[in-house]
Amino acid sequence: ISSNMRDPISELIDRINSTKEAIAETVSAGHGVDSFEKYQRLVGRNEGLQVALDLLNDILTESEEQDAE
Repeated sequence: ISSNMRDPISELIDRINSTKEAIAETVSAGHGVDSFEKYQRLVGRNEGLQVALDLLNDILTESEEQDAE
């Protein structure tokens, strides 16, 4: 990944983490979670964001390992 891509990727990672925190706060406080269906949707969204975050971290790790070679 070129150095130009690192800033947008870092921004994306930050936004994913912020969104995950907001979801966790929403679920913990019970705001907007007035049904099990809404709870499941939020948990699913959080899991999807974690998958995306894991993929981005894998890509960055692979890129750093290739740069080190």
